Amino acid sequence: MIRRAAPSFALATLLALSACAPCAKPSAVQGAPPATGGPRETHRASDARVAPVKSLEALQRDFVDLRFGMFIHFGILTYTGSWGQGNLDIELFNPTRLDPGQWADAAAAAHMKYGVLTTRHHDGFALWPSRASEYNVGHIPWRQGQGDVVAEYVTAFRRRGLLPGLYYSIWDITEGVASGQLTPDKLAYVETQITELLTNYGPIPILVMDGWSWQMGHNAVAYERIRSLVKSLQPDCLLTDHTHLCDPWDVDIVSFEEPKGAWAPDGNRYPAQQGQKVNATGGNDWFWGPGVGGLMTVEDVVTRHLADLEPKWTNFLLNCPPNRDGTLDPEIVALLRDVGQAWAPDLSRPPLPAQGPQNEHPYTPVSAVATSGDASNAIDGKNDQMVITLWEPAATLPQAITLDLGQVRPGVGWLGCLPRYYNESSSLEGNVTSYRVLTSTDGNGFSEATAGTWAADGRMKVATFGPRPARFVRFEIRAAHGRPAVTELTLGGRP
Repeated sequence: MIRRAAPSFALATLLALSACAPCAKPSAVQGAPPATGGPRETHRASDARVAPVKSLEALQRDFVDLRFGMFIHFGILTYTGSWGQGNLDIELFNPTRLDPGQWADAAAAAHMKYGVLTTRHHDGFALWPSRASEYNVGHIPWRQGQGDVVAEYVTAFRRRGLLPGLYYSIWDITEGVASGQLTPDKLAYVETQITELLTNYGPIPILVMDGWSWQMGHNAVAYERIRSLVKSLQPDCLLTDHTHLCDPWDVDIVSFEEPKGAWAPDGNRYPAQQGQKVNATGGNDWFWGPGVGGLMTVEDVVTRHLADLEPKWTNFLLNCPPNRDGTLDPEIVALLRDVGQAWAPDLSRPPLPAQGPQNEHPYTPVSAVATSGDASNAIDGKNDQMVITLWEPAATLPQAITLDLGQVRPGVGWLGCLPRYYNESSSLEGNVTSYRVLTSTDGNGFSEATAGTWAADGRMKVATFGPRPARFVRFEIRAAHGRPAVTELTLGGRP
């Protein structure tokens, strides 16, 4: 039986406790009989929320003060296959010298403060003995099916005073969790695995999602539902996704993927992290592979990255892939040691700026209609590096879009408007500069909730109002910088 989550702790508390923390509790599924393939257990977030220890903004401020972390891509792709390939021979996974303690020692030597482990990548192979399927370490010869990489990782990092973050891909090629293939059973599979990760391994400071916004969208797999589940299990766990956006749309932490060409922009004031590979050559995408080389230099890490990103409140997440033995190559260990001798955090950096109202209680629209343009593009939640769907109404203003929440929702009072994007950069082109928001409970009588003006500066804009009960929310564009364009419209409740 899956245990309920233990109370969550704020990041600052974790930092104080982690140095003396004993081993993490063993996974509730460790040593359990293999899954039989019977009906999967669906885990839904409870309506009764556990109160967070700190506010979201305080948690964000603590997170960016970590500054430097280790991304750890490890899994079946370390041994076989290629990125985006499923149904691989998972019996090839055999790290005979698995040593997360070595990973943690190397991270600590570099003055890193946290890690992020790929618990399950797009291929679907899970590094813990999940009950959700048989495609995991609980069903292979390695350690007679009793191994649990996640448990060993969180234990090792906590023992050395480091925070253990987790990565999880919603896209699963083996299980068929993908755009156009989603079913209630597949969503239950995802929710079961997220529940296991946030229940069996103690406090997790950040959950990094992937294969979500850019693969299927935050509407097909509702951000509201996933966020509610995460926060019901661990209220102080920060949630992010590789959205390929430089604004905090549907995330607690903005994520920049450097190999895709993204870099935290000058003037960034959002809590963020930027990921990059330590190796320029060899490997299997982000995973270890024969010929790993072209390692960053100390100057690359310290001067080009940390010195640039630290003033932008952007953590540097450096991917250091373990090899097939389950250890870091000696050259990577040596580099991290040298980085630690050359770098220390700039404690004079001011704290993260105030973030303003954030969408902590999102509502997912079920449909949208507009006076012109494709209204569905404003609510699909689907954004990739090279593919951005836009609601582009006619140039003759005013133009309006009406979002249907499917039922009357309480306390509606937050609207986010994401501007036009090209690749991973926002644009001034089409920015909404004057707007009006109206709400209705029945779709007939609408009343004005708020109205105002925004600067054409290429940033995500927020309007707050009420809160009030509403099923329908109408967003009216009254003026824009050129032909109006909206990448996403998001709605939420206010406390």
